[in-house]
Amino acid sequence: MVRYLFRELPRTALRLAVAIALFGLVTQLPVPALLGRWVAIAASALLAAAVLIICGSLLYNTLFYERYWRQVDSR
Repeated sequence: MVRYLFRELPRTALRLAVAIALFGLVTQLPVPALLGRWVAIAASALLAAAVLIICGSLLYNTLFYERYWRQVDSR
């Protein structure tokens, strides 16, 4: 389990860095004021969803890694 976590941690960090970079890029684009507010809300929601999915999948795969592979081996 720990070996899997250390192997996946750099990938997770890279995915989070890409998500944050895309968020920064989208929020820095020049858009009209009325549209800018909605773009910022949508970008924030997408960033939050991306962080939840990335960290949640890492946590799930780390906690249930051994059970998953035992199920795959028994098929």
